[in-house]
Amino acid sequence: MSGVESLDRDDIDIHPKEKAFKSRGIIGMFARHKVAPNLLMLIMILAGIVALMKLNVQFFPTFTLDYASVKVIWPGANAQDVEKSITEPVERVLRNLDSLDEMTSTSSLGISSISLKFEEGTDMIEAVDQVNQRVSELRNLPQDSQKPIIERVVRYESIARVLLISEKGNLDELRPLVRSFERQLLDAGIDKVNFKGLPQEEMAIEISQQALEQHNLTLESIGNQLSGMSRDYPAGSVGDNDSVRDLRALEQKRDEVAFSQMSLIASGSENLSLGDVGTVERRPIKNAPFLTVEGSTAIEMQLMRVESGDTLKSSKIMQDWLLQAEPQLPEGMRLQVYDETWSLVNQRIMLLVNNGIGGLILVVLILYIFMHGRVAFWVAVGIPVSFAATLMIMLLAGGSINMVSLFGLIMALGIIVDDAIVVGEDALAHHEMGEPDLQAAEGGAHRMLGPVTASSLTTVGAFLPLMMVGGEMGNILFAIPLVIIAVIFASLIESFTILPGHLRHALKGVKKAEPGTIRFRLDSAINHFRHHQFRHAIRWVLNHRGITLATALALMIFVIGLLVGGRLSFVFFPSPESTKINADVRFVAGTPTSVSSDYVDSLYQALLETERELEPGILKVAIVHYNETTTQAGANYGAINIQLEEPDLRKTRNAEFIRTWQEKAGNAPGLDTLTIASPRNGPPGSDVDIRLTGAEPMVLKQAALELEQAIGQIQGVSGVRDDLPFGMDQLIYRLTPQGEALGFTYVSLGRQLSDAFSGRLVQIFTDGEDEIEVRVQYPKSEQVSLATMNKMQVVSPAGERVLLSAVATWTAQRGFDAIRHVDGQMAVTVLGDVDSSANNPNAILAELQKETLPGLEAKYGLSYSLEGQNARQAETMADMKVGLLIGLSMIYIVLAWVFGSYGWPLVVMMAIPFGLVGAIMGHWWMGLDMTILSLFGFFGLSGIVVNDSIILVSFYKNLRESGLAVNQALEEAAVQRVRAVLLTSLTTVAGLTPLLFETSLQAQFLIPMATAIAFGLIFSTFLILLVLPAMLSYYEHAMEWYSDRLKRNGDIETKLDAVT
Repeated sequence: MSGVESLDRDDIDIHPKEKAFKSRGIIGMFARHKVAPNLLMLIMILAGIVALMKLNVQFFPTFTLDYASVKVIWPGANAQDVEKSITEPVERVLRNLDSLDEMTSTSSLGISSISLKFEEGTDMIEAVDQVNQRVSELRNLPQDSQKPIIERVVRYESIARVLLISEKGNLDELRPLVRSFERQLLDAGIDKVNFKGLPQEEMAIEISQQALEQHNLTLESIGNQLSGMSRDYPAGSVGDNDSVRDLRALEQKRDEVAFSQMSLIASGSENLSLGDVGTVERRPIKNAPFLTVEGSTAIEMQLMRVESGDTLKSSKIMQDWLLQAEPQLPEGMRLQVYDETWSLVNQRIMLLVNNGIGGLILVVLILYIFMHGRVAFWVAVGIPVSFAATLMIMLLAGGSINMVSLFGLIMALGIIVDDAIVVGEDALAHHEMGEPDLQAAEGGAHRMLGPVTASSLTTVGAFLPLMMVGGEMGNILFAIPLVIIAVIFASLIESFTILPGHLRHALKGVKKAEPGTIRFRLDSAINHFRHHQFRHAIRWVLNHRGITLATALALMIFVIGLLVGGRLSFVFFPSPESTKINADVRFVAGTPTSVSSDYVDSLYQALLETERELEPGILKVAIVHYNETTTQAGANYGAINIQLEEPDLRKTRNAEFIRTWQEKAGNAPGLDTLTIASPRNGPPGSDVDIRLTGAEPMVLKQAALELEQAIGQIQGVSGVRDDLPFGMDQLIYRLTPQGEALGFTYVSLGRQLSDAFSGRLVQIFTDGEDEIEVRVQYPKSEQVSLATMNKMQVVSPAGERVLLSAVATWTAQRGFDAIRHVDGQMAVTVLGDVDSSANNPNAILAELQKETLPGLEAKYGLSYSLEGQNARQAETMADMKVGLLIGLSMIYIVLAWVFGSYGWPLVVMMAIPFGLVGAIMGHWWMGLDMTILSLFGFFGLSGIVVNDSIILVSFYKNLRESGLAVNQALEEAAVQRVRAVLLTSLTTVAGLTPLLFETSLQAQFLIPMATAIAFGLIFSTFLILLVLPAMLSYYEHAMEWYSDRLKRNGDIETKLDAVT
């Protein structure tokens, strides 16, 4: 009989004493009002609809770039001259700009380019003004250099690339068409159109040495004549007292015939036109880049939008334009669209939306299993209502709909109903105890206001520090904490204003489930589990506290072993597999374009062989670039940009394709580097990115070559290169005594040499959208031969013609093609790409830092620093360490306030490291590397784990105040709150479950964060329900023992005082 009584007692919940019910405050007003909850719900939904219509859709979040650039063009100057005469003076005046974070520069043939990175939050208008002011004060720039171009770097996002392909191979026919298309697209609303394969043109006037000598002319005199005679010139106005007339000359020549007919010498004895002494040809500039597709000439248009623009709206503009443009194309021409970013955005957003819908269905299903249908319905209604309010908060905060914010919304799926579950579950429990509808609904909201607000604040405290992460990484991932915090506040408003009013009406229809119904069976099963299986488990735990805590600690040691033993590696930001692969070719400087072009053609054949061998049909498009790579242009460069099928539609992975293509590519004499890599989304920078500084260029180059050799031997590393390429051989001239006696200066002789071999720029005229340079120069046949210099004659200041060899001597030396500075210091960067399936970038860099890099430092007397992804990682980690301290402090403060104790929060926060055990074990079990998103998950988990503890401990304290013993109160609190704790945890996990098992390669980079939260929450739920009571039991018994001891000591002292 006693056993039966014991079982009966187990089935009875013990409830703490509660104050008499009194309807009060805003909660009471909304609970009692007939329409207020529905009106507020309607307002929130309407706000969400408005926000949804106004929010931009894009791939990654919008963030400002705090960059400015300074460019100075000095035609014909080599890299060393540009560095000494332009780059260094400009760097000196810009070095101490306000808020300047980093200054980098590149000095190359004919141009100095300086990039200025400012600290986050800098007023860029003021910064650019300051740059303008400093540069305008410079007085020592070369006279023939162009005016410095200073501008703020504005970020544009690609929409798609459109190829105009001509099977006839005629650029002259393509040029007017693409210019017409450009005007149409800009008028339709596309923000910017960039061109590839549309070469800049020049009007080349070629005059041979023989013709110049025969007619006693110089390139300078012909240039001056052209400049004066081919001109539209305004000459003011006349006739103020009569009808005013403008005075103008309209003689600008714009075609070959007009220039050929220009008069050079007009006298009684001789009448000579330009066409009589030379040839005139409008043609692409020397070594101009061009491209082909499947052997046909093509021009590429890259359609861009400003970062605040909407990708899907821009894509609609493009689609409409294509429908109009394609039927009007001449025969033999076609348009081909590739690299459709808008399509990628659409696919990935729909992928996440589908995952979200799957998660929502699971969440609602779990609600219906654990709660009465009517209550579960109104709790579930809170999901779209809170989401709607969240969208409006996102709009007001300047957010957008993108991959990251959508992932934040999926994460929030389970969190969003947590508050409503706790309020609804408490109201339902009290209604089942016999309380009236209004009292149960409003009373539940009042009772749970403190614990729910506290648990919400701990989650905010965990996510808020993530907003402090700076740099590109912080900008990209800022949307996650923004969305979660917005969801939490929206959920709080919904749970304590809208939900009580709805629960009041819902509870009227809640009747005790009749035996035999599904609801009765579900409730009986849940209650049976609570009162029997779970109650026995919690009793065993409280009776065997040591074993319980030892088991938990053993799991923690196991996880630490996984980390220390290298079973789990860390990858900073794993980018989704791209559809694009770029092959960049660099030959040694001075290589003729024919050599680089032949190699690029053979590389294209190797590409076709690779496709045939691995998986025919996966190559969608291949664009062959001549005389340029993705970032550089010149005769010694070439590139092939390809697009493959979507990763989910092919078996071949990028790494395998790249490896096979590289093997088939072969080598060629003079080939400096061949880099085949897939571009990555996310923060910029290579996997291996090591900067060497603090030495002369030749020393840095030697050290870079040695480092490249060491890196090239590491497994999984490809595309090892540096950014300090050797330049062409240089011929250095010095004036002979005869040259000086004839009055030559280095500048006057240099100008004549430049005119002959680079061309004398006479003028620039516009033809539609194109700017055409007019240059007077030697014929190509004379420019390409060194023998021309042996017979070349130059003109002295007195007009005397003398052989060049008589006035100058020559020595040879080797220079560099491009020279780079960082913060005014000479620098070279060694880069490499890592196949993550074969090796880990962090492990490679750690190994290099042991011996290789310190060895180079000692041998060459230079300094090194790790840049690229590693620098972003270090910057992010530093911010996250500060954030961790702030987050834990905020959680502690909230808990100390709620519990009114300094010790209780520490016990409750012990759940955090145990929760992380589950998160890390989840990565191990799923076979995932930890990433930056995993760390974001750990932060979020810290706040979520504590939430359930607050609900449990708050209830325990109420039971203790009712007079229950420690272990009895702990047992009762765990048994009575198990439904709420399981429900809140399961809904959060359910929201993320579809994403956890997502097979699409496009979502793989998001899975680590979902894994961290889902597995961490599963583990910590058992921890809170079983291990936390054991810890609290130890703590409470220790505190009782300590207070008893103090009391005994106090009693002894009282007796001693009495005896004394």
